[in-house]
Amino acid sequence: MFRLKANKTSLYKLVGTYEDLPPMRQVTITKAYRAPDWWLKWTDADGLLCVAFFSTCLGKPLLAIEKKEFGGPQVSRVVHDLDAKDMLERGMVEEFTTAAERRQAERRAACGTV
Repeated sequence: MFRLKANKTSLYKLVGTYEDLPPMRQVTITKAYRAPDWWLKWTDADGLLCVAFFSTCLGKPLLAIEKKEFGGPQVSRVVHDLDAKDMLERGMVEEFTTAAERRQAERRAACGTV
């Protein structure tokens, strides 16, 4: 399984590959409480409020970018299915073994099966 371990700079660079971002000081970056999820908020050149959400779903990293008028209806929403290899190279995700997977491996080792 994969676990997110992004930081502000890596997330800013990732969103920058999909959107034109203002300088980093003009972007609000928030980490979700007790979760490895992140938000970026900024206003684009057209005056639209933009929100990027970085998370995982079923072990796959996803980046959702919404644009809407301030206090108005949503203009667009695009969800990017990110490549796990690219995220590993960027250092934004790490592979980890769950407790259930460790127990299963221990049982196999005790039984002599691989």
